[in-house]
Amino acid sequence: MLSMICRSQQESNFSYYMFNHQAINPAYTGSRGITNLTSVIRSQWVGLEGAPETQTITFGKSVNSKNLGYGISILNDKIGPTNSTSFDIDLAYHLKLNEKGNRLSLGLKGGIHNYSLNSNLIQTLTPGDNAFVLENDRKILPNIGFGIYYFTQSFYTGFAIPKILSNKEYNLEPHYYFITGGLIKISETLMLKPSFLLKQTKSIGGYDFSILGIINQNIWIGGQIRSSFNNYGFTNFQGTGVSALAGFQILENLSVGYSYGIPSNEISNGLSIPTHEIFLRLDIFSKGEAFLFSPRFF
Repeated sequence: MLSMICRSQQESNFSYYMFNHQAINPAYTGSRGITNLTSVIRSQWVGLEGAPETQTITFGKSVNSKNLGYGISILNDKIGPTNSTSFDIDLAYHLKLNEKGNRLSLGLKGGIHNYSLNSNLIQTLTPGDNAFVLENDRKILPNIGFGIYYFTQSFYTGFAIPKILSNKEYNLEPHYYFITGGLIKISETLMLKPSFLLKQTKSIGGYDFSILGIINQNIWIGGQIRSSFNNYGFTNFQGTGVSALAGFQILENLSVGYSYGIPSNEISNGLSIPTHEIFLRLDIFSKGEAFLFSPRFF
């Protein structure tokens, strides 16, 4: 008799995490000083039956006179017969540290998460196999989270646990996120935007590293690598997936981006199963409100 254990993250992956901090860190909410609406649509491993499909939308608004930010985060994640939908309210306080605009933010997240299983999609060799029969194939669970976020006009770093409460019935456990990045000015027409995201659970972790070149503050293009590690250390390079990212500022207040990802050989096993992701962000300015200092690309 043989047995094995498989582990992976339970929360969604995004290539455009560097533009969508609020989805994982509530302290980011309202940090840009304006109202913004951000959406990311991801189709992972296209062509593989039951592959993950994820949609998220976040709304954030600042109350500059009170150094506050508030918003909502909605996420829908479907993998095979399982579906997870969450609705969260995000609150943040932005403490001004100096006259340069450097701030330290604290955030809270609270909401409900609906987990469901469509057992009709599961076919077993033995009809009515008890291993695939659940007393309740749908459940709504409350959860809370928190985050801390430090940012300037050219640098940011933060730590967050968006879902603190665990659930043994659904094998849910907290996920820890550390994110950092910034802008490096190369010339009057070119900036580099490196980004790094570290993800960790009790049993497995992963990292994403991206670098984008921003041309004339309107167009960006770059690449990303993603891999995982366990208690024994980082996996080898063959376990690393890569993505290409590109996007541009359509209007002063509207940005769009696209990423094309190729999974590692260990996952694809020679199959052509690319990942597509679309990013949209709409900035909403009040009448007479000045544009961002540099326009910030995070």
